[in-house]
Amino acid sequence: MELVKAGSGDFDTIKARPIMRIKDLTIGIHESKQVYTAVDRISMDICAGEIVGVVGESGCGKTVTNLALMGLLPKVLFVQGGSAEFECEDGHHIDLVKISGKERREINGNEISMIYQEPLTSLDPLMKIGRQVGEAVKIHNSGLSDEEVHDRVVKELGEVGLPDPHGMLEMYPHQLSGGMRQRVMIAMATVCRPRLMIADEPTTALDVTVQAQVLKLLKHINQKYGMTIVLISHDLSVISQICDRVVVMYAGRIAEAAPTQVIMTAPAHEYTKGLINSLPSMERKGSDLPCIPGHVPSTEEKREPCPFAPRCALADDICRQQEPPRRMIGEGHVVYCHFVK
Repeated sequence: MELVKAGSGDFDTIKARPIMRIKDLTIGIHESKQVYTAVDRISMDICAGEIVGVVGESGCGKTVTNLALMGLLPKVLFVQGGSAEFECEDGHHIDLVKISGKERREINGNEISMIYQEPLTSLDPLMKIGRQVGEAVKIHNSGLSDEEVHDRVVKELGEVGLPDPHGMLEMYPHQLSGGMRQRVMIAMATVCRPRLMIADEPTTALDVTVQAQVLKLLKHINQKYGMTIVLISHDLSVISQICDRVVVMYAGRIAEAAPTQVIMTAPAHEYTKGLINSLPSMERKGSDLPCIPGHVPSTEEKREPCPFAPRCALADDICRQQEPPRRMIGEGHVVYCHFVK
């Protein structure tokens, strides 16, 4: 990988070349004839070949941010400002929040793909698996014959660990288990070998055994094809298993970003510490888990300059008067807090 100094995002360090640079991305939401902010000026780099975890409670803006990158925001949401510059395979750069519909159709499924949270509702219940997986291949490879598309789909279903790939072609989603449906979703997302794959809580509805298998598969895909992956989750224990870096989001902002090992062993932001402390462990078996008091503010609630202030034990007047500064406290370790030096 080419190594460069990447200084525009929240992973400022010597590292692999960024293929995505998100800068000051702001997403608004229309509610009750008012406009509120769902995602507030976030900036980060996503580098070639890495797995980036985006973590936070529900309502922190994780999924909304990535739907904006895919051009899939519902009508009530819209991009208010900022940019998301993506480096295509041929080397040219495009801003994903400003591209045309034609450019979007060329990019989605081909250079950027997404795995959705619930495969049963994401897959078409009336379409056979073979046709669903082969759809992206046909759209982005018009020169392939039906036989070539068939062979490619069979190979991909086998790559993701599904038994009897040939027989799978003629099956419908309801005939598969949850883990098998998720593997079909992964096959759909990877069959065109995109540069970037976004996985939106791909293990949420699965039991722990299947969850581990899916995470192992994502890691395998990353290592075999050099595919960059953004893994969205509310569970730091999932993130810590396969991610190289972690972005912690809270109330539409980035609270902290660092290499995974640093986040798990030396978190700096009080919110990150709270998330880690709430993880179950053998030492705490049978006892109540610590929890972060309060709740994530809704988009309609008035927010302090530091949105975590109402839930933070360290909060002081400055947190309610000034936005927390961006502090670089180690290599690739960024935190937004008044009290971290």
